[in-house]
Amino acid sequence: MSYVITTESNSEIPFEWEDRYGIRVLRMPYTIEGEEIFYDLGRETDIGAFFKRMRDGAVVTTAARNPDEIREYFEPHLKAGNDILHIAFSSALSGTFGNEKLVAAQLMEEYPERKIILVDTLAISMPLGQLVKHALDMKESGSTMEEIAQWVEDNKMRSCALFVVDSLEYLRRGGRVSNASAFFGTALQIKPVLHISKEGKIVPVAKVKGKKKAVKYILDKCAETIENPQEQTVYILQADCMDEAMELKKQVEELIKPKEVVIAPVGPVIGSHAGPGTIALVYFTSDRDVLK
Repeated sequence: MSYVITTESNSEIPFEWEDRYGIRVLRMPYTIEGEEIFYDLGRETDIGAFFKRMRDGAVVTTAARNPDEIREYFEPHLKAGNDILHIAFSSALSGTFGNEKLVAAQLMEEYPERKIILVDTLAISMPLGQLVKHALDMKESGSTMEEIAQWVEDNKMRSCALFVVDSLEYLRRGGRVSNASAFFGTALQIKPVLHISKEGKIVPVAKVKGKKKAVKYILDKCAETIENPQEQTVYILQADCMDEAMELKKQVEELIKPKEVVIAPVGPVIGSHAGPGTIALVYFTSDRDVLK
């Protein structure tokens, strides 16, 4: 059976992967100063300019994709005779997955000869992206849609991120921390270290005083918890803090010695919640719980 692999731009995969693997990613929206934009994986987006606008005070909001938009995304694949394996971002962070489930059920009634498999990865950003990359490579190697879906289901809790935000203000705006916590943290230069829990939520791992110490924390935690680093690509995500990312890359190469280290940008949708200055390490571990 012919099938396609799909995902959302909240996976933050590079647009070059779209071109290489011939996939079309569902664009997720963000609204900045009244203008709604659908994130294009950095194909034409000036991400640096976006974060400058945030630093200058621009307010950014995000939203789920509605059922009609999701139908417009899925249905052409079915009409073309393809089944769909959709590797989705966390249902705990958006209503998008619920809408995808609703639309998939409707479409499978309308196209009974076709199949749609949805996998809720309970992940977002590159922890989702690296699962998608492995799935795409499996497809290239001849794996069936069912085999890939099972691999993603079995391994999604191994895909993790440790990240440090530069300011608690953006998390406060998104309801991630209370007003009092944001004030207290900013006043004392407390930098929260966060990760994506097994429930698919963004939760704190530690609070460290100062950005450099917080970055050192995630470096050491990665070294402690990464599995078979010589076989892995470690991703460093950066939200308009390339100098810090380059320094962290050197430290990862020296301390952890993975197969490869790739620096990638945080896009506007994720960046609207994390804020400029966010930096993250993404890799495979044995289980997300080891990050607690």
